[in-house]
Amino acid sequence: MKNLYQQNKSRRRLLVATVFVIAVFVADTLSGGSARAFARAGAAYMWATGASAGETVFDSGFFSTRRALEKENKSLREELTQLQTRVAVFDILKSENESLRLLTRFTERERGITAPIISSFRSSPYGTFLIGAGSEDGIRAGNLVMAGDPQFGGFVIGRVENTDARISLVKAVFAPNETTDAVISGISVMLLGRGGGQARAEAPRDAEIKTGDAVFSPLMGGKAIGVVGGVEVDKGDASERVYVMVPFSLTSRFVYIIGE
Repeated sequence: MKNLYQQNKSRRRLLVATVFVIAVFVADTLSGGSARAFARAGAAYMWATGASAGETVFDSGFFSTRRALEKENKSLREELTQLQTRVAVFDILKSENESLRLLTRFTERERGITAPIISSFRSSPYGTFLIGAGSEDGIRAGNLVMAGDPQFGGFVIGRVENTDARISLVKAVFAPNETTDAVISGISVMLLGRGGGQARAEAPRDAEIKTGDAVFSPLMGGKAIGVVGGVEVDKGDASERVYVMVPFSLTSRFVYIIGE
């Protein structure tokens, strides 16, 4: 009985829908299409009303506030980026000025010129780097290159190998596998470069060498080339391992080239 009732109900709905469609068709025919035009106009009005309402809702309240906040956040991020850039530039200029100020003290002791480093210390596996001064500036192969605080004498970090008109190639004192005669606390040793401003040497076990001792080289005019960074000795060995390093960052932007 229940299924029969549902079938009759569905048939009645279909019949009503059919009668409505026929009535609309007849009305449209008798009116010469005006009914259809009226229906279209009504639909267009309803669409426009809905769109206007949606726009009103979007442009006000929550959506409007959110858009304003997003715009403000974008503006603040741009301002922050500009400030960070300015701070970075200021730090670079400050560092360069400090480096130049320190290097000018070399002129009180040694005749030479200041030059910028134009390549990274670590960019070459051969322990070389380029400086922005050449033969036209009086630079010659064999010139010593110094860095560090001149108040403490400074340190020789390399020697000019080749020169061009405005550029010179410098070989670092502690270039990988580069050997250098040195003196530590009166003890003569042979340093073996390890790159990155570091070297290693073997010294007699009873040598009184300690961390912080200055390291000098007769091949570099008797000037300092580093300091002792550590000493190791194994039980039963007749010698001790001495680790030498340059006591400042190798990210210097300027060096001082000693003239002949």
